[in-house]
Amino acid sequence: MKINFWFVAVVLSLTTTSNRSALAQIPTNTIAQNNNAQEIEITTNIKKLLDITFTKNTFKYLISELLNNFKSEYPQAPQKFWDTFAAELKPDDLVNEIIPLYKKYFTNEEIKQLIAFYETPVGQKAITTLPQIVQDSNLIGIKYGTAVAKRALKKLEAEGYIRPSK
Repeated sequence: MKINFWFVAVVLSLTTTSNRSALAQIPTNTIAQNNNAQEIEITTNIKKLLDITFTKNTFKYLISELLNNFKSEYPQAPQKFWDTFAAELKPDDLVNEIIPLYKKYFTNEEIKQLIAFYETPVGQKAITTLPQIVQDSNLIGIKYGTAVAKRALKKLEAEGYIRPSK
């Protein structure tokens, strides 16, 4: 079915003309203001969530560890170099890089729910306990992975797919 351009133009013209008074009552920048307000609110809530979960402190620790590794790798650099370089590294920069990830995966309402959870005693316990659980889980994963690799190599060797190790 072919649509007549002039028919569409007339209908749009009549629609906008008859609704002109209603449309005039809506400020043109209301949508932009609402979007900006929503953007500010979710960003503020994400920053609050990251504060509650000590993310910035974690970043400070990671930066410190990174610098310590560099110092040991490059002992010829004087402490003044490392002090100057450390001053350039700001945990807030990392926080600002992470905010879009939270926006990508969580709605503002979900962020508010996470904040509410982490403000509870169980949430506070999760904040303090989960890093240790992750660390312990990594050790278990390494141990498991090593055992699986050894079993796989033994089976490959037993079935003649690889030469026996010395």
